[in-house]
Amino acid sequence: MNKIEKNISDLGNKRIGPLLAKLAIPATIGMIANSLYNVVDTIFIGRGVGTLAIAGIGIVFPIQIIIMAIAQLFGMGAASMVSRSLGKKEYDRASNTVGNSFVASFVFGVLAAIIVFIFLNPILRMFGATENILPFARDYLSIITIGFIYFPFLVSSNNLVRAEGDAKNAMAVMLLATGSNIVLDPIFIFAFGLGIKGAAYATIISQFIGFLYISSYYLRGKSSLSIKLHHFKTKWWILR
Repeated sequence: MNKIEKNISDLGNKRIGPLLAKLAIPATIGMIANSLYNVVDTIFIGRGVGTLAIAGIGIVFPIQIIIMAIAQLFGMGAASMVSRSLGKKEYDRASNTVGNSFVASFVFGVLAAIIVFIFLNPILRMFGATENILPFARDYLSIITIGFIYFPFLVSSNNLVRAEGDAKNAMAVMLLATGSNIVLDPIFIFAFGLGIKGAAYATIISQFIGFLYISSYYLRGKSSLSIKLHHFKTKWWILR
């Protein structure tokens, strides 16, 4: 019995209580860890930069939430299709869904980064940035925007890993990214003296570490699914 068949067998035959704990507890821990990005940034920036910088992060936070929400749109939609496809033993359909989710996440990330970078000041003012807050919000968002290229992939792929029953690795990637952010924040803010820019650099680097982990998960064959080049071909019925 291969890995994918074992996962399906476990999900179909084991008692609901232990299965719920196995899948829900790591997912909950991972989501809590993911929500700590801005909390950690706020703590260190408040101590190292000041209240206006915290206000700047507060302006940028809803923009990050919108990016994350759309990434979850791809991830949760694809995760549902993957789970149903695996249940029907339609493995190629599941792989096609994962490939299309990757493409959609990257295309969205690149477009979001370009749009936000071009319209940086108008977007920040639309979200309520005043003249005093704007320089801090701009310094933070101009760097965070780089991460928009790969952050949607990280968020959406995390759902796909859980969909195939591997909740522990889905949790691990979020803990790794958040832990990296906690370590890097004081280094960039205080040791390097970069202030709010340091918090932004710490965030995008920690997200990139998570991106590398999840990419390695698929490239090294840890996934139950075998993703080939042809699975990345856009299929509109999957995207829809």
